[in-house]
Amino acid sequence: MSGIGALSGVRSSQSLASPDAKVLPEREDFLRLLIAQLRAQSPIRPYEGQELAVQLAIFSQLEQLLSVRQLLGVQVEQLSGLTETLGNVAAPALVGTYVRVGSSELRLSADKPTEFGYELQEAAQSVRVDICTPSGQIVRSLEFREVPPGVHDVEWDGRSASGERLPPGIYTVRITAVGKAGHSVKVTPYVAGTVEAVRFTAKGAMLRIGGIEVPLVALLEIRKQT
Repeated sequence: MSGIGALSGVRSSQSLASPDAKVLPEREDFLRLLIAQLRAQSPIRPYEGQELAVQLAIFSQLEQLLSVRQLLGVQVEQLSGLTETLGNVAAPALVGTYVRVGSSELRLSADKPTEFGYELQEAAQSVRVDICTPSGQIVRSLEFREVPPGVHDVEWDGRSASGERLPPGIYTVRITAVGKAGHSVKVTPYVAGTVEAVRFTAKGAMLRIGGIEVPLVALLEIRKQT
């Protein structure tokens, strides 16, 4: 039964070597190996019927597993499409509601401060918020100490580190948090506001909030207007 062991172990080392390796070999590879074994068999000791039947049974199981995998793939795609459709149908109802969405982008108005925030997964010894231009230049940095876990709102007056009023437009934030043990703490930047409009694009439904567009999938919280 050495031939069967060779067949079953051909891809085991590949599967263990990398998580991206395919768990199931392609049927063409299996057939190629089986045909090669049949051609290389010794004329004085051809494969016995039982041994050949076992290899054919392995191939039959392989076919069934491939069929199941393909069916599961189709079902996952269908469920994903259904979820997106349901989200698109419900999205217009969000217009006029107050929401919180994950975003590192914010818009600075000409006449009022800009509000945004961040959410911590655990307590942080320090949190640094860098406000940047779209090109990545830091124009203002804010630092907070001994910050508990949860949601934290931040208000930016629209001024640079030197006190100069910056022009209105789109800016980005980079937020880093460090725990008491010196390790990085997961932090999620967000913006909050009233949904002004919903726009449907090739990338899915987009919510317009405070002059920026954020994908529907970035929605973190919906609140009733007070």
